[in-house]
Parts: sequence; structure tokens; C-alpha cells
Amino acid sequence: MLTSLEHVQIPVRQMDRAISWYTGQLGFQLSSRDGDRIAFLTLPEGPLLMLWQTNDDSTHAHYTVNGTDFPVLLYRTTRIHELHDSLTKINTRIQLYQDDGFAWVLKFYDPEGNLWGVLQFNPPSDKLG
Repeated sequence: MLTSLEHVQIPVRQMDRAISWYTGQLGFQLSSRDGDRIAFLTLPEGPLLMLWQTNDDSTHAHYTVNGTDFPVLLYRTTRIHELHDSLTKINTRIQLYQDDGFAWVLKFYDPEGNLWGVLQFNPPSDKLG
């Protein structure tokens, strides 16, 4: 049956803006591109991120639970505080930034309206029970 996740796809309305933002702010590398129609971006680990150009304003990569937006994309980092600071400096809309015990969680909207989630796992506690 299934063996791995090949790539994830998200909608973007302005391909050049999206590529520039994802490479400049999040560290993706442009792998290939077909004009303004599609682009593939990579990170050092994980599946490809495929950008699909769309003119549909109501299409975004997130869903709601009881009226709250949740990201479909969750990434890992070891530099969550630095990422938060850099996103805040460019006025990125931050939905959540907190320590949930097991990990620091950062959720933010990209310029295309997609909600992203980033986790930085906390070291295991060495408390004796």
C-alpha cells in the first residue's frame, strides 16, 4: 500500500510573492517551476511543498474546528523563537505562540492566507515521579 508522503499542495494567488516569502522567511529552496502555474519547494528533510496558482480567493490550506482555524501543515524547527521574532518584524499575522508543555507551538498565516503550524519539541523532563 502506501510507503511515504510525496508532497503537499497549497494554493497561492501570487506565485512570485509566495516563492519569495517561503524561501526568504521559512528557508525553503526552489526546486522547479512551471511559470506561474506550479512550483516545487524543498527543505533539508521531508516531502516537497507544491504551490498551485489560483485565482480563487476562498481557497486556503487550513480547516476549522468549532470555528477556530487549524493548520494542515505542521513543521519542526529548533529555532522557533527566532522564527517568531522574524515573522513579527514583518507583521505576519500570528494566531498562536505558546509553550504547550511537550513543545513550543507557533501558528501563523502566510501572505496567501494559508495557516502554518511549527513545533519545537521541549527536551524530556527529568523529574522523578
